[in-house]
Amino acid sequence: GTKVVLKCKVKNCGQVVKQNWKKLEPNLCILRNGKFLEGEGDEGVAILSIENVKVSDSGTYSFTITNEFGSVSCSAVLTVTNNYPPLPEPKIQVISCTSVLLEWESESYTQFVVEYCRLGTGEWISPNNSHPVNSQSFTVENLIPGETYSFRIMATQNKIVSLPSVAVTLPLADNLRWQQEQFKRRYIELEEIDRGRFSVVRLARDRGTGVEVALKQVTRRKQPHHVTQAEYSLLAGMQHVNVIRSLALFDNAPLPGIDTIVLELVKGPLLFKYICEKDQYNEADVRAYSRQLMSALHWLHQYNIAHLDVKPENVMVDLSPPAPLLKLVDFGDSVNTSKNVILPPACLEFASPELVLGQPVGKHTDYWAAGVFLYVLLSGVSPFLDDSMEETTANILKCDYCFPDEYFQGISGEAKELIGKMLVLVPSQRMDMDRCLDSVWMKKEDSSVVIPSSRLKTFMQRRHPMNVATSPTSPVYYNEHMF
Repeated sequence: GTKVVLKCKVKNCGQVVKQNWKKLEPNLCILRNGKFLEGEGDEGVAILSIENVKVSDSGTYSFTITNEFGSVSCSAVLTVTNNYPPLPEPKIQVISCTSVLLEWESESYTQFVVEYCRLGTGEWISPNNSHPVNSQSFTVENLIPGETYSFRIMATQNKIVSLPSVAVTLPLADNLRWQQEQFKRRYIELEEIDRGRFSVVRLARDRGTGVEVALKQVTRRKQPHHVTQAEYSLLAGMQHVNVIRSLALFDNAPLPGIDTIVLELVKGPLLFKYICEKDQYNEADVRAYSRQLMSALHWLHQYNIAHLDVKPENVMVDLSPPAPLLKLVDFGDSVNTSKNVILPPACLEFASPELVLGQPVGKHTDYWAAGVFLYVLLSGVSPFLDDSMEETTANILKCDYCFPDEYFQGISGEAKELIGKMLVLVPSQRMDMDRCLDSVWMKKEDSSVVIPSSRLKTFMQRRHPMNVATSPTSPVYYNEHMF
């Protein structure tokens, strides 16, 4: 009987082309009473008001907004109970590759209906044709191996529905418990290091060797298993000193629905944060770091692999060797360049024109990003960043940038010439990594101009508010937030 208001805050929405509210289940319908209020600075708020709510208003509500760059959605589950006691979500135990055991607790209800939903379908199905269950456990059988499911229960007395359970991906074979037991025998989880778009990274120690490693734990609800498998397979074959290596992969471990890639631990921070700890650096330092980055990309490109997400958050520095060692990390977007692949830009500042336009990507996409990376290292500012997302996009598509004296005073002409050959609109005309490594600038030996780190610190503070002063001696794996 009360009023419910659902709100969704939207950032960087740009010129909105279309927006709508939907109720996804139990029955799909388009809602006409939603609003979208545009605010300042490309922000807006979507609002849906429901007056005098009833039990029938329970369900999943979704808001979708679309502009010229694509669309994004968010959803919320509304449960109207009429003051009835709620139902807890069921606990799940995977029994085999085709069956799971559901268990729940309830003192208020005696009969239940069990339902499941296969990821991607949006359809809730009763495994026993909605026949009431008189106990507080139920085994769901005849599921599809390798698929991802959520489960919920409903009280037959008043149709109260529990929240959906955590998504669980069934194994392709009956080795689930073996994987979990092997993982627990092998590693001691110590602490969370970082949290990214699709995963959580934790510090762990190998029980047998005592060596510390990084555990990248990916939730299958956010990233399909085959993508995690592909990333592991790619990293397992890495034989370059400047590229992170994977050591093992555990499916559905430590918990069902979570895959864990075991990686070497990079004992140091992001490269840019490391530089920010100093008062200044010079062109020779930039040359040394750029040589390592381009060497890593060149090695990947020789094997027809494009990284496709070169940005400061994916370039670290290992401080355990005598000299700082650059490490390229996060290969979640990497592809085999023999395939015709189109990806959305993960980071607009470092995105090439073909990424922005939704055109096929490849090695040439890395050439552009490496050019932006070099520009930022030399100046502490971004070549294409403007006051709005639309203006930044326009600058990228026109390749509209320059070398202001305020930021490039004293920087060698050879360095600016190299950047100019990498930041080229036509992908086939960009200088590849092999020629970059053989360029005149790369062969120079002088340290030349001193570069104050204050500008780079401002650059990182904008991307990571209140998180720049990271100690360069603290072991960190990586940060993969979207920017």
